[in-house]
Order: sequence, then structure tokens, then C-alpha cells
Amino acid sequence: MSPWRQRFKWTVYALLFFDFILYFVQDAKSAHFTLDERSTVLEYASAYVTSIDLVAWFTLILLFELETYVLVGRTWTGAAKWIVHGVRLVCYATILHTSFSYDYALREYHNPEQLPPAADVCAYADGAWSFLRNRDYLEIDRDNCSTIGRGPEFFAISDDAVITDRAGLQEGLLLAWSDFLESVAWLAVVFLTEIIVRLKAGAVGSGAALTWLERGKVLLYALIVVIAFFWGSKQQYLYMWDEIIWVLGFLIIDWNIHEWRTWKKTALGRPLSASPPAA
Repeated sequence: MSPWRQRFKWTVYALLFFDFILYFVQDAKSAHFTLDERSTVLEYASAYVTSIDLVAWFTLILLFELETYVLVGRTWTGAAKWIVHGVRLVCYATILHTSFSYDYALREYHNPEQLPPAADVCAYADGAWSFLRNRDYLEIDRDNCSTIGRGPEFFAISDDAVITDRAGLQEGLLLAWSDFLESVAWLAVVFLTEIIVRLKAGAVGSGAALTWLERGKVLLYALIVVIAFFWGSKQQYLYMWDEIIWVLGFLIIDWNIHEWRTWKKTALGRPLSASPPAA
């Protein structure tokens, strides 16, 4: 791979790590409103679900980088094989847990607890409640309780002391659906990537199957980018940035796979343990 491609690749990977730091800080801020001394380990995991999810994704993309570039043409053997399989299994379990968390959040928005009609949320200005709008939590107090939200309909979301109004509920439901669809789209991307990597580790080329798998990934990337720009339209620029950077990360893996395939087609006479030459 040429030097400028290497620099681009590692710049993207560095940005992905920086992305994780940003989300960890955001999760910590949100956890202030949803966790207390009685919170369970599961509730902590739910509060930091995005950070945990990103650790799993970052690990997976590094494994793909090893398999499609650093160690291309080689296979894991011995203890390393089982360690890698174990790490990959933990990563997929974590990602699936995140998808279930989004499904749980979606059901919470579909079944909120309707609170007694009121003109404002001043009845909840005791310091224990917060108001949710567009993913942002605002602690309700006497200074802001008459200006946030629009009555008479207010709803409690989940078992947490979190309130929103009718507009916030509709917005939250739309965002919850976008979260769920984005999660499913990424699961499909990584699933297709796994299949493509395994196919290309075998015989050179796999005909129409590989072509359709790669086209399927392009459609999934397009869906993810559309969701990203929807989040951007809601001024959720961190979420939009995150999606674009992760799409670039997986496009780099696709880039590696393309070079791997080209190398294999021209290296039938060489041992497959040899690494592809630099571009």
C-alpha cells in the first residue's frame, strides 16, 4: 500500500479512537441523570452502552485490519486462533447487546407512562427529575420548570426520573427508530464483511456471490449515511461525525480486501503466506 494510503488509513483509525473518547465523556455526562447509588451493573452497562459498543467495534476493525492487510494470506493457529475467536465472540455479543438495548429503548418510547395533565413541569422541580429533548437531559429546577416543555401532556420515559412532552416523545420515538435501524445496518455490514473475508481467504474469486455481497454493503453504507445526515439535521453533529468516520473505517477494510483479491489473482505461483507487495 502506498505511503499516502497508509497515512490516510492510520489517520482514520486515530480519529476512531478519538471518537471513542468523545462518546465516553458524553456517556459519563448522561449517566449523571440515569444512575444512582442503587444502580445495578446491568444499568451501568446500559448507561455506558455506546462506549462499550465502540470498544467492541474498534477491536473488530483492528482484527479485520490484521486479517486483510497485516497478516493477509496467513491463518491463525494454535492458542492465537482460539484467543482471536474468543475476542471476536465477545465483540459480537457486545454489539448484539447494544442492538437489544436500542430495541428496549424503542419499546420504552412506544409505552411511556402518561403523567397527570399540567401546564408545565414545575411539580417535578425537586432536583430528582430531568427533562429529555433531542437526546439532551436538562435538570428540572424552579428557574426553568415553566419554560421547558409544552403541556398539558407529559410522559415519564422508562423507570428513570426522566420527563418529556408530546413533541419530545414523538422526536424520541423517531430517534429510537433511527438508532435501531442504524444498529441493524451495522450488524449486516460486519456480517457481510465476515463472509467476504472468509470467501476471499479461500479460492481466488467467488463469482457473482461476492459481487452481490459487496453491492449489499454499498446499500447499507448509503442507509447509514442517510441516517447520519438525519442526525446532523437534528444538530447531533457528533453522531453524524461518528457514522461518517466508521463508514470510512470499513471502506478501508474493503480497500484492503480489494488489494488482497488483486494480489491473489496475480500471485497464483507464489505461496499464499507471502504478503502482498506495496502498492
